[in-house]
Amino acid sequence: MRGSGISDPFSSLSLPSKTENNKSYFFISLCCCLPLLYLAWVNRHYQLDDALIYLRYVRNFLNGEGLVYNEGVYFNGLTSSLYSYLLILAGVLISDLQVATILLAALLHASALLVLSETFFAKRPLAAKCLFIILAGTFPYFFLTYGMETPLFILLIGLSLYCYQIEKFFWLGLFSGLLILTRAEGIFLIATFLGGYLIKYRRLPDYRYFIIPLIFIAVNLLFNKWYYGAFLPATGSAKLGQGQSGLWGDGWLFLDFGYLSRLIFGANHFYLFTVLTLAALGFSTSIRLPENRETHFIVLAFLISYSCFYLLLNIPNYHWYYAPYFIFMMIYCTEGLFLTGTSLVAIFHAPRWLSYLPLLLLAPVLIYWASGISARAREPFKPYKDIGIWLNQNTEQTTQIAMVEIGIIGWYSNRPIIDILGLVNPLNARFIGERKFAEWLKHYSPDLILIHDPAWPHEVGAVNALAAGRFEPDPRFDFPNYRLLRKMLTAQPP
Repeated sequence: MRGSGISDPFSSLSLPSKTENNKSYFFISLCCCLPLLYLAWVNRHYQLDDALIYLRYVRNFLNGEGLVYNEGVYFNGLTSSLYSYLLILAGVLISDLQVATILLAALLHASALLVLSETFFAKRPLAAKCLFIILAGTFPYFFLTYGMETPLFILLIGLSLYCYQIEKFFWLGLFSGLLILTRAEGIFLIATFLGGYLIKYRRLPDYRYFIIPLIFIAVNLLFNKWYYGAFLPATGSAKLGQGQSGLWGDGWLFLDFGYLSRLIFGANHFYLFTVLTLAALGFSTSIRLPENRETHFIVLAFLISYSCFYLLLNIPNYHWYYAPYFIFMMIYCTEGLFLTGTSLVAIFHAPRWLSYLPLLLLAPVLIYWASGISARAREPFKPYKDIGIWLNQNTEQTTQIAMVEIGIIGWYSNRPIIDILGLVNPLNARFIGERKFAEWLKHYSPDLILIHDPAWPHEVGAVNALAAGRFEPDPRFDFPNYRLLRKMLTAQPP
C-alpha cells in the first residue's frame, strides 16, 4: 500500500472471493465453524461456577418460583439482563438447562466469529475469513467462558463494529442498546463510536438513532425497579466491593493475568509466544494500512478505555473479563500469519510462492496446539459438585447455608444460600468492601457455613464464630480441605 512501505499480504492469494459465489462462500464459512461445534460438544459438561448462578435463576423461574436465586428473595444478582432472557428462552425450548446453556454459547460463539470475519476480512479472499474462524473457533479461552454472557458480548461487539464500518447507524444504535443490556462495559465501545463519529463528521449523530437503545435500557431499568426494588443489579457493587476489600490483591489487580497462561495455552510457551508475536505484527501493520484503519483505531481506543475501567477500580481479574483482548488477538494473529510470508519474501527477495510457506507451516501448528487444549473435556469442579450433592442429600430443604463460592454448590445442593461475598444477598458486598469481614453474621443467621481448610481470608467471620462457640464442626462432613460448621443450639448471641 502507498505510504506504508508494506504490501497487502492478502492481495496475492488466488482463492475465490465471496463475490464470486455468495452461497458457496457462506456455506464454506459455516463449515469452518464445525471444529468449534465439535469442541463445544466435547466440553458439554463444563460448568463454570458463576455460570450456574445464572442457571439457578433460570431454573427457579421455569419452576414458577420467580426470577430469583433464593425462593422468595427478590434480589438481582444477574450481571446480564439480555443473556438471562436468552437463557430463559433456551430453557423453554430445551428442558435440560445444562445442554441449553452450552448450545446457546456455541451458537453465539460461532455467530460472533462469522460477524467479525465479515467485519475485518470482508474484502479479503476466502482463505483469510476461514482461517480466522478456525483459529478463534478452536482457541481454548472461549470455551472457558461458556455459560457466561461472554459469547453474546463478543457477538454484539462485532455487530456494532460492522454497523459502524458500513455506516448503518440506525442498526448501530439498536445493537448498542443490546450491548449495554449484555454488559455495562459496552458503554466504552459506544463512547468510542461517538468520538469517532464526531471526528469524522464534525457533528453529533441524528437524535433518532438514540431512541430505540434508550427505550431498551429504560424498560430494563424500570423492570428491575419494579421486580427487584432497584434499578441496577447488585453485581456491579459486588465487584467494586471485592476490589476495595483487597482480598483479591492490591494495586492494578487486572494486570495479574499470568494464571491464564496455564488455562489457555497449557503452559506451552512456544504457543503463547507465537500467538502474541503474530498478533503484534498483525496489529502494527493493520493500523498503518488505509483499509479499515478507522476500525482498528476504534478497537484500540475501546481496549484502552476498557482497561482503564478495570484497572482504576481494581476489579478482580476474573477470566471472562478478558474476552475483548482475546478475540482481537485472534483477529490480528490471523493478519500476522498472512503478513509473515510476504514480509519474508520482500526482505530476502525470495520467489513469491514462498510467501505461502509460513502460513502453511504455522497455521496447522496453532490449530493443533489450540485443539489439543480445548479438547480436554472439562466438567464441574468435582469437590464443589460432590459437596453440593452431599448437602442436598443430608440437609433439610429449608437449611440455610453460607459460603463464598455459591455457583456449583448452590446449583447441586438446591438449598437457600447466603453468599458471604454479597452477589445474591443484600448488604454483604458493602461489608466486604468496607473490610468488615465478620459483619454479615450480625444480619444473617445461617444453619451451616461451608469454609475452606485452611480458611480463606473471606471466611474470617465464620472462623471467629467457631472460636466463639457459636458454631461447631459437623462430624458427618468428611471432605478434605473443607469444613462444614453447624450452628450450636445453645449458642450465645453476638
